[in-house]
Amino acid sequence: MHKTDSLQDKAWYQNPMVWMVIFFPALAVVGGISTIFIAINSDDGLVVDDYYKQGLQINQVIDHDRKARELGLGALVDANAQNGQIHLKLSSAADYSYPSELTFKLLHRTIAGYDQTTTLMKTGEAEYRGFIKPPIIEGRWTIQVLSDRDWRLRKSFTTGEAGNIVVQINAD
Repeated sequence: MHKTDSLQDKAWYQNPMVWMVIFFPALAVVGGISTIFIAINSDDGLVVDDYYKQGLQINQVIDHDRKARELGLGALVDANAQNGQIHLKLSSAADYSYPSELTFKLLHRTIAGYDQTTTLMKTGEAEYRGFIKPPIIEGRWTIQVLSDRDWRLRKSFTTGEAGNIVVQINAD
């Protein structure tokens, strides 16, 4: 009896070659379904809709950074990652009248769905308080503090699992 005759006597599911032929297409189907699931359930948000308009605004952003440097502005941000409370203390090298409110932006580096913007109200001479939606997840973040007086402070940082986020921002 030949070896091929013994393979024909077995049922199809007992033949290893059949499973090898089935395995790779089945693996491709599982991989495709997994990819579709990830694509539907994640919003990466990396591409902005109006990139041309944002490109034209770059000169305005550069002017805001320059104005912050001219004023010698700096800020100490203390944000509680668990309850969302923000405390910000501004400092200035020049004689500067601090605004009554600031715009605070917490921007995730890759996932726009986690970005938050809030208004910080003045509570002291150069102190501001406000809230953001907790919790703040681990990852790379950027803080932007903006004034209606055309200046901006910005700092990138990485969070861990700490309860508080303390960031010193200087106009560089």
